[in-house]
Amino acid sequence: MMKRNFWSIGLVASALLASLCAPTAAQNLRCCSFGVRHNFKVCLNNCPVQAVQWNWFAQASAWPPLTTNTNSGSQIYPVPSSDIKCASVAIAQDCAFATACAQFQVSQIHGTSCIQGFHQGFGRACTRCRRYGANAIAKSSIVILCGTPDATGLIQWQPVLQDVVGGECGVQNRDPVILRLRNPSTGERREIELFDLQASGFNWETQDNDGDGWADSARIKGSGPIRGNITLLKRTAGGGESRLVLRYENGIVTESANTGEFSTLPWPRVGDPLPTEIPVPATFDLPVETPPTPGWILESIEMGGDGESGQPRPIPGDVNGDGCVDDADLLAVLFAFGQTGQGLPQDVNGDGVVDDGDLLIVLFNFGQGC
Repeated sequence: MMKRNFWSIGLVASALLASLCAPTAAQNLRCCSFGVRHNFKVCLNNCPVQAVQWNWFAQASAWPPLTTNTNSGSQIYPVPSSDIKCASVAIAQDCAFATACAQFQVSQIHGTSCIQGFHQGFGRACTRCRRYGANAIAKSSIVILCGTPDATGLIQWQPVLQDVVGGECGVQNRDPVILRLRNPSTGERREIELFDLQASGFNWETQDNDGDGWADSARIKGSGPIRGNITLLKRTAGGGESRLVLRYENGIVTESANTGEFSTLPWPRVGDPLPTEIPVPATFDLPVETPPTPGWILESIEMGGDGESGQPRPIPGDVNGDGCVDDADLLAVLFAFGQTGQGLPQDVNGDGVVDDGDLLIVLFNFGQGC
């Protein structure tokens, strides 16, 4: 009777283990996606813009084993121009898959020396099986090369953020606008960050009321039921700063600040329920100025934007998933040495057998993340 009970328990345990390790076991599809877009208008008084440099980075990853496809580069484009670059990956009969894209468009504003356009990054990461993960990253930046002394002008900047989270995954969005300056007589270099917006768990929505492609109003909304945060920095003429800060947990505001030109916004306070929506400026006017000391050259203006969604990418060789490649991972591979099958965590390179190749990956990455 005792042997029969142990035999029954063993069968149940084996069945449970098999169900947990089966790579194609169908589960609920868990996806998270992001979109970061920026509309811009740039007018420089003594620096006519005939071309722009577009930098892009699109990366899609899925695991195990960690499989990554990347599309990245930098190229000079004449005005007008447009382009899109993407990367995608799918593994284990779509147990995990991801797609990431970067895109831009730029044109001349008729009758002026100004340019306008947009650039954006968007992506989606999904898993449908146990022990699988996916991640999508997209970065896009427009660089205006100038090289003019004492340059002045204006950037009009409109952010749009989309954060769609489902399941156990996270989204991060960021977009800076940076002036890069150089003083040839002293060799000094400076970077001035005119604008920076970082967000997770928020959508930044705009409305184009007259259909001209330029937003007339904007609002932010919390996109996740658990938590979210948004921080915005805008530098004003003369070196002043205006800030927006908002953080919530379980629908309650836990951190709040609105300073400078944003002080009159109807901003919620700590302890308040997160409003359904909050009005924010649709357009941010960013003055382009060089330091008052003569001789400074505006080398370039970089308008960036990037987003990431999905689980954090694992470190190659981190068998137990604790973020550190150490003795525990080495021992796991050694104890499983020679085992075969699909979906084994110790099969680091995913070739179906735990062997020297997996051991070398752990040794090569030993100490990473620790």
